[in-house]
Amino acid sequence: MRGVLLLALAASTAACGPSAGDRQAPFTPVASTREIMDGIVIPYSQAIFDAVAYENARLTRAPRNDDEWHRLKVQALSVAEAGNLLLMPPRAKDDTGWPPLARDMSVKAAEVAKAAEQKDVERVLQTGGDLYETCTACHAKYVTP
Repeated sequence: MRGVLLLALAASTAACGPSAGDRQAPFTPVASTREIMDGIVIPYSQAIFDAVAYENARLTRAPRNDDEWHRLKVQALSVAEAGNLLLMPPRAKDDTGWPPLARDMSVKAAEVAKAAEQKDVERVLQTGGDLYETCTACHAKYVTP
């Protein structure tokens, strides 16, 4: 009898919880797609693209110290996380082309972050180029008329 009472009490307590319609979403989007692009993706991806440069087969620009390598890593991680933000409703443009491109941006930017963490100039150049190709593919589909 005691077990039946405990089971009934547990069932009635569970029924008093919030209904599905009363629960808050686990996140609240604040910025628009354009604001995420302007505030995170564009400036930080540009920093990635500009981080390493060669002229006449000679290295002319690369991070020079631990602080610059760390800044590049954090910028790349920010772009990677922005890919997740771009998947959140209402930012996703569609359910087919947008998600793979946003996820690819996250993966490619995370690869740049890993290269920066390893202070690997050549790998930053390669992974930054891969990220650029992803950005170009997305812009070709969603930005240009």
